[in-house]
Amino acid sequence: MKYSEELKSKGYLIEFEKGHTDGQGYDLYLRVKHGKSYSESFISLSHSKGYYFTSDFGTDCMGEGCEWEIDDERLICEYLGVEQLREIS
Repeated sequence: MKYSEELKSKGYLIEFEKGHTDGQGYDLYLRVKHGKSYSESFISLSHSKGYYFTSDFGTDCMGEGCEWEIDDERLICEYLGVEQLREIS
């Protein structure tokens, strides 16, 4: 079972939002919610699939979301359809 499906079966809501886009890439926001609790992460992705410039996992949270040990990178990899993310140096 995919990790995202596993979390959804436990009642988590997973949302992705594409933000600012330019010639080099775009921003992707990941929000994981459960009830009134949430956790939010941010990653600046390249247009080259699976490559990123910067990331900030766990940028914002509320309630129990601040305690969750959810693998944000794994969720983003599933969303993008890649095995792993690679940082652009």
